[in-house]
Amino acid sequence: MNVRDLLAIPILSDAKVVAGASGLARNVQSVNMMDAPDIIDFLKPNELLVTTGYGLKDRPGALVDLVRQMAQKGCAGLGIKIRRFLPETPPEMARAADEWALPIIELPYQPSLGEIVNQTINFILEKRAEELRYALDIHRSFTTLVFRGRGVGAVVENLGALLGCPVQLLDPGFRVIAASSGHGKLDPRCRDALLTHLRSLNGSIPDMTAFSLLESTNPPMTFTLFPVRTHRQQNGFLVVYGCPFESGVYPRLAVEQAVNVMAFDLLKRQAVEENTRRMKNEFFTDFLSGDIGSRREIINLGKLYGLRENQPYVCAVCRIDDRLEEQVGGLEERRRRLRDAVYDRLETALEEVTSGGVLFTRGESFVLLRPAKEYGVREEHEMAAWLRSVQEEIARWVGVSVSFGLSPCIRHFYELPRAYREGESALHMGYRSGRRRFIQPYRAKELADLFRWIPREDLIQFYENSLNDLAHPADKEKLDLLHTLSVYLDNNCQIAETAKQLYVHRNTVVYRLDKCKELIGRDLKEPDVTLRLRVALLIRGLMYGKEAEGVPGNHG
Repeated sequence: MNVRDLLAIPILSDAKVVAGASGLARNVQSVNMMDAPDIIDFLKPNELLVTTGYGLKDRPGALVDLVRQMAQKGCAGLGIKIRRFLPETPPEMARAADEWALPIIELPYQPSLGEIVNQTINFILEKRAEELRYALDIHRSFTTLVFRGRGVGAVVENLGALLGCPVQLLDPGFRVIAASSGHGKLDPRCRDALLTHLRSLNGSIPDMTAFSLLESTNPPMTFTLFPVRTHRQQNGFLVVYGCPFESGVYPRLAVEQAVNVMAFDLLKRQAVEENTRRMKNEFFTDFLSGDIGSRREIINLGKLYGLRENQPYVCAVCRIDDRLEEQVGGLEERRRRLRDAVYDRLETALEEVTSGGVLFTRGESFVLLRPAKEYGVREEHEMAAWLRSVQEEIARWVGVSVSFGLSPCIRHFYELPRAYREGESALHMGYRSGRRRFIQPYRAKELADLFRWIPREDLIQFYENSLNDLAHPADKEKLDLLHTLSVYLDNNCQIAETAKQLYVHRNTVVYRLDKCKELIGRDLKEPDVTLRLRVALLIRGLMYGKEAEGVPGNHG
């Protein structure tokens, strides 16, 4: 109820608004009567004060201060019984009321203030009782729909009919869960405006607070967004198009009751989804760990989650780049909500691109399985292009950066453990290179990649023990010998091919190899020796970089 509604009751029929008329929409919850000089200390928000002004009659400046203080405190208005101690409303007081949009109401000499307070409070209580009855009836109606198994869709449909405007229920990822007739898709303008506004709030939407947004397109579009929460968790949004709330309190009461019933139904749905997700994660954890006995059991259980036996798949492992403690201040609840938001966006993206995709979590990782049209490298390229768009969506909607490790295409889903390890390996490879927001395809480790895991001191020791006096050539002759040895090994120990590649006579090659044998102290015809020397020359390229460029074959 607002001040304008209260002025419509008979006992205030002769009251006159003399200032602050722009504030007549202020909410009124109670009425107070007081003449004490320190009256402001006893007032509450949404309270209408009626007074004779006796305590301030000789202090016009105090009346101006009272108007300002009441407006700042959120009071509803000020009713003054004139011709008792104040002949009229002081002009400076009226100017202040207009400035602060606080209604000043001149009350007639009769009836008394006591009668005015009693009848206005009775009227307020009657209106509250009427609103409560309406809310209970609406709540009972919506609850009956849910208990009869018709779900939130029926609640949304009935609410739309009640309000006379389109209504949509969205999940946290802004997918339409339910909509009133003819409004099954979210208007792209609405989606963009909602996103812009929510991003400006940094993801912190006040509890059970609605706000309206006016889209600046042609024609203008107004809608109101009501967060739907369960146990302080964001479970979705109710979007009401148009302005049905200007007609009074009842449309808002209807929406509030609908939101309460929807939250209850979504809580049940959430419990089912969490249990399903938990069971799915447990299956894939056991699968990846090798704890499921036979391939047939894997295939049968995999069918429960939409996996097809002879379907090729591409696997991607995803993680949030930044530590969640840095993103959300280390608060466990907010960290969980952030991970849930990323999960929802991944799930939405997967559902939009394919009907047979699977998403599950393992530790801090999100694992995506996307069906491939055919087995091959082309599918990996398509997957990488799609993942780039997913990265942009998550950055836009959730505000965090994610990276992906991409495995090669697999022929059957029971090859997932290998694909998962390859995706994890690719992801770690990308992080080791100091990057973020990347998509790193997996590649099998080359010998040089493996050497990087061995301590440098051990590599140097192996290199020097293998080449002995040729390990650190200090003159051109030894460099030529090392070069000849490298070409000889690259040509599978064929002297003729080595000579041809070096543009020297065959005897020159034989002579140089004999010198190498003498300096190294090993028989160059022994297979284990040639393997050892190949490894040593590869290490030389890794360890000494440009210094080894004159020796072919040293490109680790």
